[in-house]
Amino acid sequence: MKRRLLLAFLGALILVPGVLRAQAQAFPPITAEERALTFVPGEPNAPAVVLFRQGELLMEGYGSFFGSYRSHMRMQARVKILTESGRSRGEISIPHSESTRLEGFAGRTVLPDGTVVPVPADAKFERRASRSKGIFVTAVAFPSVQVGAILDYHYELVFSSPFDLEPWFLSDEELPVRRAEVVYETAPTWRMQYWSRSPLGVVIHKEETDSGLKGHVLRAWAENLPSLPQEPHGPPFGELAAQVLLLPAAEGANTSAPNTLFDNWRSTCTLFTRIYTQVATRDNGVERKARAVAGNGTPRQKAEVLYRFVRDEIQTDPSGFAAAAVDPAGSVTRVLSKQRGTGIEKALLLGQMLFFSHIEYSLVWARDRRLGIATDPKAANPAWFDAVFLRAKLDGKDVFLDPADPGLGFGQIPMAYEGTAALIPWDIPQGLTLPETPFDQNLRQAEVDLTLDAAGRLSGTGTLLFTGHSVSTQTAEDWKKWLAERFREFQIADVKAAETPEERKVAVTWTLAQRQEEVLGDEVSLTASAPLGPLAQPFVQTPAQRRTKVGFDYPYRDEVILHLHWPEGWKLEAKPTPAALDSPPGAFLTAVTMKPEERTLLYRRRLDVVRRDVDTAQYADLRSLFGAVETSDGQKVVLVRRP
Repeated sequence: MKRRLLLAFLGALILVPGVLRAQAQAFPPITAEERALTFVPGEPNAPAVVLFRQGELLMEGYGSFFGSYRSHMRMQARVKILTESGRSRGEISIPHSESTRLEGFAGRTVLPDGTVVPVPADAKFERRASRSKGIFVTAVAFPSVQVGAILDYHYELVFSSPFDLEPWFLSDEELPVRRAEVVYETAPTWRMQYWSRSPLGVVIHKEETDSGLKGHVLRAWAENLPSLPQEPHGPPFGELAAQVLLLPAAEGANTSAPNTLFDNWRSTCTLFTRIYTQVATRDNGVERKARAVAGNGTPRQKAEVLYRFVRDEIQTDPSGFAAAAVDPAGSVTRVLSKQRGTGIEKALLLGQMLFFSHIEYSLVWARDRRLGIATDPKAANPAWFDAVFLRAKLDGKDVFLDPADPGLGFGQIPMAYEGTAALIPWDIPQGLTLPETPFDQNLRQAEVDLTLDAAGRLSGTGTLLFTGHSVSTQTAEDWKKWLAERFREFQIADVKAAETPEERKVAVTWTLAQRQEEVLGDEVSLTASAPLGPLAQPFVQTPAQRRTKVGFDYPYRDEVILHLHWPEGWKLEAKPTPAALDSPPGAFLTAVTMKPEERTLLYRRRLDVVRRDVDTAQYADLRSLFGAVETSDGQKVVLVRRP
């Protein structure tokens, strides 16, 4: 029994055709209250409102004698358009995947006069949202959307696993919700754990009933959920939304020997690591390949060669519904022979090759911070994690590796995982925080050298150096366009770009000359902070208005150095005022050095954002920081010809 369950869950990479088809479902009648609603109390400017959203999860085994042979979620929702801007809600997006199929969509637009306009079949189109994870999005455009219209739709999601490990969101990403409800109908032999989260204080109600031989029913709902704050650099949806989850803790709960699944972190990790061991130790040639690839050298040199082999020579397949899941019948030998595998399979292969090279390592479960809530210790859910890395011990230090991403060099992990909580899934789990690139290594540095000739025309050279997460991979032509946007009065030429991906470094050089039609002859002004400035204040809300923390993609340093030379007969009329500001979120510094006898000016500008996340208590400091940048960047260098 246990092996069958493990294959059902951990072998979910193999899709099983569904035997259940969405049944014809009538839309519920529109009530008089819904027709009369013209605004949302408390949010009079809401462009639209979710009148209700309902989900019903029928788990495989619930009411089996009545025809439920496959786990599936029935979804139904109703939205009303309240303003002209709300008409953009006339298109919805439904995420699904290779292991969670979308079936039976039906929709309609009900106009204010009662006219019903069905959603035509050609109003749907599908696109791949993530090739690496096998995620798709089906977009549906509703017809005849206008103010006062009501949009109805329903569909089903059919799972290749018996259960759904993703939380069910009661909140909407943008709109207020009058009522949201989810019903979990679970098999009688399963013991489930209820989990909920409500960061904004929405009250989530719950009731449970036992349906005897059919199974258990849990209903969770909330009413009058507010729209979530939409603020610059605000938290992702998953971090703010009210949500619930029913997690399978054990199967065979009504027997004397239940199969423990996700009851706690130890049981969850033990379940996975035992299968990892089986898959990794089915070795027929991996050891020979590891020795042949690694060759001689230091442990670090061997690790680098093995990492690049797995990263580059083994194609990355979509990971399916759970990044940590692996087919129990698989093997690292098969991954090596087929030269392809999922992220976890590539991690297991690299781990074995490191093992045969006598390099200590461990697997690490990690989660993209952009997905919102990370590892909540209250729920031992493996689906909190969407990536698997390795931690190798080299020269007494931890080195983290991600062989699934071809764009990452040795010792690098994706930007969105840095500084996040992660888990080493040993039999006794170990939590850790992934390392983060220091802000000064995420550098954008520009150095411009300009000379004014006797006719009053500026020309010179420039260099750019981008490092760390600030690196942008572009062609020379792309860089030319980027520079032209920032030096609009200049002609950009001779652009050359040199990339060093393994070191996360890009160097760009170019020449620039003032356009002839921009030359005045007796005066010249320029923005000293270009090409990294001028910056406008991005945080226009006052501290009293700001409701959420600020989250940057990464902490960083911007640095501009300007060398300016002018001939005899000219003088400096204006220059930026030096600025200096230091606060917990970051620092800003400008300095102007002049040598009148040499007719030169040196301008330096440096902006440091030292923290990725800034809480509301420090928001005023952050706003002052960028306010100082905006004020300083608005000042120009001006040269005029002497009378």
